[in-house]
Amino acid sequence: MKKLIILGIVLITFIGSINAQSNYIDGVWKLSNMKDAGEIYPVNMHVVFNNAGEINISGANVGTWSQNETENTFTISCPYLGVLEGENKIEALNDSELKLSNANGDVNSFQKISLPKNKELHNKITGDWFFEIMETTGKTEIVNQFATFNKNGIFYMQGMVFGTWNYNESSNTIILDNKDFKGEYAISQPNKNKLVLNTDEYKIYFSKIDKQKTINENKESGLIGTWEFKEVPDAYATTFISFKEPDEFTIIQKQEGMTSKFGGIWMFNKEEMSLIMVGLRGGDAFNGENKILKIDGETVALKNNSTNYQGNRKAEDNIKIEHLSFTKKDFYDETGDYKYYDDDQKLPWNSSYKMMNDLANVKQLIYSYSKLIEGTSSFETKTLTANVVANIQEGILSIDNIFKGYDRFNITEDSEMPTNNYDEYNKLFPLDEDTFRVVGEEEITVPAGSFNCTVIEAASSFDENIKLWMINDKPGIIAKVINDKPDESFGHYYIYELQEIK
Repeated sequence: MKKLIILGIVLITFIGSINAQSNYIDGVWKLSNMKDAGEIYPVNMHVVFNNAGEINISGANVGTWSQNETENTFTISCPYLGVLEGENKIEALNDSELKLSNANGDVNSFQKISLPKNKELHNKITGDWFFEIMETTGKTEIVNQFATFNKNGIFYMQGMVFGTWNYNESSNTIILDNKDFKGEYAISQPNKNKLVLNTDEYKIYFSKIDKQKTINENKESGLIGTWEFKEVPDAYATTFISFKEPDEFTIIQKQEGMTSKFGGIWMFNKEEMSLIMVGLRGGDAFNGENKILKIDGETVALKNNSTNYQGNRKAEDNIKIEHLSFTKKDFYDETGDYKYYDDDQKLPWNSSYKMMNDLANVKQLIYSYSKLIEGTSSFETKTLTANVVANIQEGILSIDNIFKGYDRFNITEDSEMPTNNYDEYNKLFPLDEDTFRVVGEEEITVPAGSFNCTVIEAASSFDENIKLWMINDKPGIIAKVINDKPDESFGHYYIYELQEIK
């Protein structure tokens, strides 16, 4: 019986040691240098290994980690960690050090800088703050960034590890350890929601953030949705701001030939009638605090420093967004052979002569062109007109290719209007590619009427997915086109719908 009890104690101790070792991993680690083939390179990197198996560097999830306690190995999938990517042997692991050796024998050490749970900080400083201003001798800098004095002893700025902190209650000071703010700071608090840190060189101002209050005030602010600011930041640009719940915003700035996208966090203060937008660059319009001069259902007027801005609400359109999820590889089988050679025979238009005959009395095709504003549910819409020339005697059928996003009435002076000349080799206007498939027939309703259509899906060489509806009994006329490029940085979503046949 004693043997069983002893064995049970051994097993419990062993299992307990495994759990304790696993618990060591979760936290913030500092990698001061990286060793590769005998050479040592300084890196000064903060790495977060969290319990979900994710690796976070500079506020972003950039990889994964896993530990095999049986094999005593630590596997990293993260290109930012260079020579440590792949399987490493654990040379040491405790509450202050993780030492790994890779397949080449390079040994690299992480030092844990976050506190274990039994030593976490709970004091009047712990929590979320807004870093407003920093004063140095003869100079005041407006910072406007989020800061967190985390209970794990880590000082975060804009969600990124900035260093460590601790509070000395007896001297009422904060000790910061990072390259920019290193040392002991005297604390003064004009009230419980304000915090001022003082040294001989710096004076740093913070205000307390109540996250739930911010979420509630944002929701009731009347700002949620998309706003259009014309001639911002200059006379040639338009800026769209989309405020989302609970606190994120997206800015799209558009001007001829260029679109910029960025975003951040917003906070509405009902008492002060102000809007703070954090995450913009120093010279950006709306950066920092904006005084709200007016806000109603349709208009918002803001004052940032000495500049006034007026925006109008961009109503969410009733246009259905149908993102196209197929890819070019879907058109090929496992051996790389194209799967839809026979679909050419399924197209409703096979006779260029019939197209000429049916379009002989058509002069123009009018379309709406709707372009989704990135990061919003709103569209920019304009009307495009395609001229039609059909001459049976001369065998000519030409239609302006307005599916490039412009027509003869808004083309630049140095450009020519592209046209489509139908013949037996060109049956699938407006497609430039022949990678397509017929997916069926559908009756759709557009402003020009209801039509029975053959539905086509196509993939272009520019990673665009295209879907179009060819009207079965009106050869040469497209009822609707969706052009979807699913790319976060350079993507777009366009819809063309037939408005009128003239």
